[in-house]
Amino acid sequence: MSELPYTLSFLVKKRMQIDSWMELPKEKRPPESIWDKPDEIEEWFDRVFGDNKQTEFTFNVDDIEG
Repeated sequence: MSELPYTLSFLVKKRMQIDSWMELPKEKRPPESIWDKPDEIEEWFDRVFGDNKQTEFTFNVDDIEG
């Protein structure tokens, strides 16, 4: 695909992107009106999928080797 002219390559990539959005549940799909606005798409996905929860990791370390 990298050897295709830019316009064809862009078209194929954009179609793949839109198809991937169509696989999402209807309430999580971005509205069609913002499909060509990358900043708004990013904000949409941050709002829809961002749960604002911090993930904490705990590592148990045994200081005593034996």
